[in-house]
Amino acid sequence: MKNMAILLLLALLALFPLFSRGEPSPATQPEVAVPAHADTTNDAEFVTKIVEVFTDCQKLKPRMTRADLVKLDIFDEDLGPLHPVDDNSFRQHAKFEYRNCSLIKVDVDFAATGANEARPTDIITNVSMPYIDARPTR
Repeated sequence: MKNMAILLLLALLALFPLFSRGEPSPATQPEVAVPAHADTTNDAEFVTKIVEVFTDCQKLKPRMTRADLVKLDIFDEDLGPLHPVDDNSFRQHAKFEYRNCSLIKVDVDFAATGANEARPTDIITNVSMPYIDARPTR
């Protein structure tokens, strides 16, 4: 039930821009013929893709190491536009983007180590639910 609520939330978030663009009111729009039976093929494909994303994101779990996260080959660290690509400094709280869609993110917390650089042995303590971050990156 929780997964269905999450899927519904993601679907609504994906559709939100369609409803928030400030489109003219229906009275000023030309009439468009609405088919008697809507084609649901695209909806089924969308739901399948969302389930795939959630399945991939659930592979990342607390008590895994940074090396395990890299082995999954699903996420890239999102350092943001102000950090150089080769920045390997340790961050206790880091944001990772889903490799197949950079708008989908998860926040990952690592156990404090006192080290200045990220290490393969860093332990993950918490992983957020996936979320959509559509803010401009540059």
